[in-house]
Amino acid sequence: LNAVPPVLDEFGGDSLFGYSLRKLFGDPTFNPSTGEELCIRVRRDNDNTEQDISFSGGVLDTDALELFCEGGASAYVKIWYDQLAGSAGRTTHFAAASNTQQPPIVENGSVLTDPVTGLPCIKFSGERYLQYTETGGTYDDSSGWTTEEFTSLTSDYSVFFIGQSYRVTGDSYILQGGSGADSVVLFDDSVDYSIDSTTTAIDLSDDGFTNLYVWEIERDASNRLGLYKNNTDLVSYWDAPVSGTFGIENLGGTGTANRSFHGDVFELIGYSASQDERDGLFANLDEYYTITDYAHTPTTYATPFAARVAADGGSVESTSCLITDLTPLV
Repeated sequence: LNAVPPVLDEFGGDSLFGYSLRKLFGDPTFNPSTGEELCIRVRRDNDNTEQDISFSGGVLDTDALELFCEGGASAYVKIWYDQLAGSAGRTTHFAAASNTQQPPIVENGSVLTDPVTGLPCIKFSGERYLQYTETGGTYDDSSGWTTEEFTSLTSDYSVFFIGQSYRVTGDSYILQGGSGADSVVLFDDSVDYSIDSTTTAIDLSDDGFTNLYVWEIERDASNRLGLYKNNTDLVSYWDAPVSGTFGIENLGGTGTANRSFHGDVFELIGYSASQDERDGLFANLDEYYTITDYAHTPTTYATPFAARVAADGGSVESTSCLITDLTPLV
C-alpha cells in the first residue's frame, strides 16, 4: 500500500481539502512548534490526556496510537486534520470538542481496522461524528472553537468520501450541508440532493451496505451536478446549471442518533478536477482501498446464516448486529 502514490501529489495542486488516515501529499499540515506532521488528535478515555498522531511510512502511525493507549485504554478522535490547511493558511478542521461526540479509533488498546484490508479507520456511530470547526490554531484548547460550514465548493470540483456502513436499512447521513444552502445529502441506501429548496431522492439497490464505497459529488464548470458511487454514475448531469452554494458542515452525523452514519470512515478529499483527473483520482483510491475487489466476508456469511436460522423455524433479530458479531471471527 505504501507504493501507491499520495493521491494529491499525483494530481497536482488543485485540491480544496484533504482528510485521511494516510498521507495525501508530501507536505501536509504540521505542528509549527515541533515540525511534526499532523494526521489526527486523539483523547485517551481513562484520563482525558490528548496527543497528536502523525504518519509512519506514509500511513497513520498506529504504533504510536497503541503505545498511547497501552494498558487497554480507548482513544477518540478530537481533530481530524485537514492535510492542506497548513499550506492554505487555514486552521479549520473536522473536529468535536465534546467528549461524547468524538468517534473512536482505538478500543481497549487496539486500533480499529477494516476487516478486509486491515487499514485503520474511524468508527462513526450514533451521536459520534465530526463538524467543520474553526480552531484558531489552538488544538489543545477547544474553548474558543466555533463550528462553521465549508462553502468554497464553487465552479468545477469533486468531493470523494471513502467509507463503509454497518447499517442494513434506514437513513443515515454521510455528508450534510448547512440548512441555508443547497446541499447533497448521502445516505446508506439513497441519495438526496436539494436544489433551490427542492429535494430529489434516488433509491439505491441493497448491494451489501457493509462493502467499502467511494461516494463522489461532482459539479462541473457550468454548475451542473453529478453523483457517483464507486465510479458509477447515479445522476446524469442536471440539464440546467445549478445555482447556489454547496457546503459541508457535518461529517457522519447530525446530532440525532438514528440519522447518523454507522460505520467506518477512511478518507474525505475535495478537488477541482477535470473528467480525466477524476477518473485518475478514483483509480488511485481503488488501488489503495481495493474498492472494486472488496468483499466483506462477514456479510457473505451473515445472509446464509440468517436463512438457515429461518429454515429451522427461528429468526435473526438484526442482520447488522449479526455482521458485527461475525466480523472478529472471520
